[in-house]
Amino acid sequence: MMPWEVPGAGPKAFFSTMYGIMAKPRWALSAQPAASWPRWVGFAVGMWLLVFFARYLFTIAWSVESSGGMSLLLLGILGMFIQAAIFLPIYSGAVHLTLRILGKGRPAPPFSLVLRLVCYSQVTTAALLLPMVGIFVHLLWNIYVLAIALSVSLGQDKRNAILAVVLPMIGFFLLGVMLAGLGMAGA
Repeated sequence: MMPWEVPGAGPKAFFSTMYGIMAKPRWALSAQPAASWPRWVGFAVGMWLLVFFARYLFTIAWSVESSGGMSLLLLGILGMFIQAAIFLPIYSGAVHLTLRILGKGRPAPPFSLVLRLVCYSQVTTAALLLPMVGIFVHLLWNIYVLAIALSVSLGQDKRNAILAVVLPMIGFFLLGVMLAGLGMAGA
């Protein structure tokens, strides 16, 4: 069982879960679920907030002028909750749909388990603290952790697990490029 899923778990369990997924993703993500989706989403939001606050403090520490201050902080926190309400279910749904398509007749894993793994794979946002290369490290590390999670926890073969992670990413990227192009054409 993940330490974060133990009833009444606090900050120590959060950091133990974070370390377990970072250091031993196969072992940590093979644990059977012991809590419901709000707990998993809470872990993802906790990771995002932790990284956001660290980046915010780095920005203040390295900047001569701190413009925006409290309003920037509050908008960032609000953004985390909006992101959790929109990003996590949509991306989890895309991964779930891809698994169903690639499964060809095999029973698809429940959506809730895919959501759980997507939430726990957000531990890779810690890589965003690396200057310049953080986004690339985060992307590759997220593909690795989530593919391992789908393979180990849901019994997917490695090829399907990797495709189920990468294809939705490519699809959302292309959709973003297309929407940006439409926005530029209309401007």
